[in-house]
Parts: sequence; structure tokens; C-alpha cells
Amino acid sequence: MNLPRVSIVGRQNVGKSTLFNEIVKKKIAITHDHPGVTRDVLQTLVDYEEIGKKFYLCDTPGLDIENLNDLTSSIIELSFKQLQESAVIVFLIDCKDIREYDFKLIRLFREDPRFQTKNIIYCVNKADNPNEDYDFELLYREGIKEVLPISALGRRNVKLLLQKIAFYLKDTSDVSEIKKPDFKVAIVGKPNSGKSSLLNAFLGYNRVAVSKLAGTTRDSVNAYIYHENNWIEIVDTAGIRKISKKSSDSLEFYSYTRAVKSIEEANVVIHLIDATKGIGEFDKKLFSMIYKQGKPIIFAVNKWDLIEDKDGKTFDTYKSLMIQRFHPTTEVKVISISAQQRQRVQKLLSECISVFEKANIKIPTNELNKKLQTFLSEAKFAHTSKKIPKLLYATQVSNSPFKLVLFVNHKDLFKASVLNFLKKKISSAYKLQSVPILLDVRSERDKEN
Repeated sequence: MNLPRVSIVGRQNVGKSTLFNEIVKKKIAITHDHPGVTRDVLQTLVDYEEIGKKFYLCDTPGLDIENLNDLTSSIIELSFKQLQESAVIVFLIDCKDIREYDFKLIRLFREDPRFQTKNIIYCVNKADNPNEDYDFELLYREGIKEVLPISALGRRNVKLLLQKIAFYLKDTSDVSEIKKPDFKVAIVGKPNSGKSSLLNAFLGYNRVAVSKLAGTTRDSVNAYIYHENNWIEIVDTAGIRKISKKSSDSLEFYSYTRAVKSIEEANVVIHLIDATKGIGEFDKKLFSMIYKQGKPIIFAVNKWDLIEDKDGKTFDTYKSLMIQRFHPTTEVKVISISAQQRQRVQKLLSECISVFEKANIKIPTNELNKKLQTFLSEAKFAHTSKKIPKLLYATQVSNSPFKLVLFVNHKDLFKASVLNFLKKKISSAYKLQSVPILLDVRSERDKEN
């Protein structure tokens, strides 16, 4: 999708993420009073009929970083790469707090050959009251021909800003149809398990900042890739530290909710495990959350290249112990990878396609009932009463999640052991590896409800 990019840039805490959210009319970027919240370039499609242009709007991290380290250097590098690829740059300044760094960035844009031909819209944000607009002589002295006062939070002049963007994009080529992704993959796991490295490995270039510091990614970052005739959206989520809807840390809470939303919207989930740290209770809780939602899931054991003294049986042993810890009712695919070395990442992507295709199976009702009746007739269950579990009727109601409704003689007879038996048989019969099977059991009297 070769659409023009419009990037919002500026120093930290001037309202870039707020403006981003206001333009796209969704809370996509995390906003917080603490500077430096945004660490990756976020992008989303903007398609307003009234402005007549489609483009990708991008939210960039604040560039006024004083103490450079591996993480911040990576952030700066990614941000400037993004700006060089942008058709329009929206440079945001806090009108109530103009600093020396703002002027440094203005001079960079005016003097650096990489930006001299760029379309740059200079905006002073937080100008809520038109009567308080003051003389921007300090900015005009830098050679700026126009300064646009806006209020991202109050939506003042946001429409005018969009009109200016559309004006600068008038000579860019139009795309008549935006191809939607065939499916979406979410990468989830504990902090520092290598999720961002995996996204970069899929793409073949650095899309997101990577650091040994846990919690580097704070927002869900999406990217697109074409693989085996499939247009795939891949989402790198923030590392989830705990399964909780409440947190004393509001920033961690928003990162958590965005990660959970990404899981809910995904067609396939890659659960990334750090091979060097093993499997803990939190991994089990995270897996349970994904599995209960019926999301097709693949285990990717990352950093396998760091495991010493491996032989032909090492991974089989690891995989066996891993499955014992998770106790899935249907078999789940497990792949060893190294995101850093890009080992088997293409195989993992191919497996995502395979799992997605499996999950979209639609079983004819007549065939389904015959299969289930056969499974139950072959089974031998221990019962405390003379009654045995009988299936009256079954039907598939969805494939994302893969869900069957079973009408039975007595719900109480369809205990966990019976349901798990049926899930394993269904999974084996229809090759639904990595696809959770949800069974909704109802008694005959509920059939018409």
C-alpha cells in the first residue's frame, strides 16, 4: 500500500500523541503527562472523504533526548528514517513552553539537505483561546513563513490542519482501493522476550526500537508484510507483566489494555517464550487468557541460539516439558526461533498462514453430527449413574473462535473429561492443531432459546 506518510514530530510532551488520536478519532497512541511515553513510530490509515486524500498518519517519539544510550539512539535513528520517508511533516511546538530545542529542530529542517524540500507545517499546540494568540515573532525570525495555532485537545483548527495536509498531498498519486490485510497476527509475551526483534526480523528492517531494557515497547505497533500470497498485518504488543485490569501505574495499565485489545482483534497469536528464562506461572496465565478467547496460537521459543550443548533431542525434551506445563486440550504448534539471528522466522510466518487457514474451516452440520456421534459411541466414560452422555444435535456457530454448540440429554453428564475427549478427537479429525475448540453445551430444553 504505497500511500504517502504524514508524520507528527516535535520534542517530548508537546501533545503529538494527543493530536494523532484526535485526527484519527480513536485512542490509538498512549497519552501521558510523563515525557518520553511514545518510543516507536505508530501509524494508521486516515481516509476522510471531506479532505479527498488517503494517507498514513504517523506519531513519532519526542526527539529532545539529552542522554543517548542504545535505546534512545535507536529511537532517534528510527524517527529520522521515518521523517525522511514522509511526504508531509507536522512540526508541533508547545505555545506555552517554547524551548531552545524547538529552534534547533527548526534550523535542522531548514538547513539539512534531507529536509529542505519537505512540506513542513509548523503548528503551535495548546493554543486553546484565539484571544490569547500572541505574536510568533520568535518563530518567524527563523525563516518560517506560516505558523498555525491549534489545540489538539480542544480540536481547534484540527480541520484546518487536515486541509493543509491535503493541499500538500494534492500532487501525490491516489490509490483507488486500499487492500485490507488477509488476517492479523499479534505477538505477545513477557517483557524482553524478543517481540520487537521478531517484528523487525519478519520485516527485514528495524521498524521498532529494540533494547535489553524490559518494557521498551509501550504501545502496540503494527506493520504489514506480504508472504506466500498473503497480505498480513503484524502487531508487536507491549510486554505484559501481569494479568490484571487494574494497576497503580497508569502507563502500565494502558499498555496492558492495548495488548489485550490486540489479542482480541488478532486472527492468530504468537506466544513468545524466552528460552533462556524458561516457563513461569505468568506464561501459563497469559496462555490461558489467549486460549479461552479461542484464538489460534503458536508457541515460538525465542533465543534458542543461546541454549548451549544442544543435540537432536534437546528441543523435543523442552517441547514435551512445555506442553506439560500448559496442558492445552488440543495440540499446539511449537517452533524454536532466534529473532536476533532471524532463524526460522519465515517458517514461523508460514505456520501462521497455515493455522489461519485451518481455523477458517466450516464443517457441514450433517458431517459434524455423524463424527461426534461416532466419537461418543467409541468412548468409555466412568459414570456414577446409569445415564450416559448423549448428543442430540450439534452445529458450528463460528470459526473465529472455532465454536460448536452441542444440544445434549443432560449437561451435567458432559463433564470436563468428556469435553476434552471430544476436543482432542475433533482436533485430530480436522487437523486443527493450534486452534482452540470451544464447546457450548446446552440441554434440549434450551434449544429454542
